[in-house]
Amino acid sequence: MRSISVFGSTGSIGESTFDLLMRQGGPARYRTVALTGGRNVARLAAQARALRADLAVLAEADLLADLRAALAGTATECAAGPIAVAEAAERPAEWIMSGIVGAAGLAPGFRALVHGTVLALANK
Repeated sequence: MRSISVFGSTGSIGESTFDLLMRQGGPARYRTVALTGGRNVARLAAQARALRADLAVLAEADLLADLRAALAGTATECAAGPIAVAEAAERPAEWIMSGIVGAAGLAPGFRALVHGTVLALANK
């Protein structure tokens, strides 16, 4: 089982990555270490449930309570804020897909590379 993380999972790149992961076996084939998104609580929660993610992180700190409510009853840990997004990249994963737009994707990308993780970049 390969461990993966998807940064920007609720955007267009992340949605394509999510679709690919699900078509290739989802949680039976991949251990999802972390999923991050911007403000779309419902979509991030749905992805985290489907992939049985260890961690779900929103970039907007004020939405943490909403994310926790959406993932109540699951084993998925919740976090929020830009620092939490960057810290999620420090969790060991074999492969990280980063679809975070612009400079916001730099901090998690650099943190992932420090640990020798394969980092796939798709940026607009």
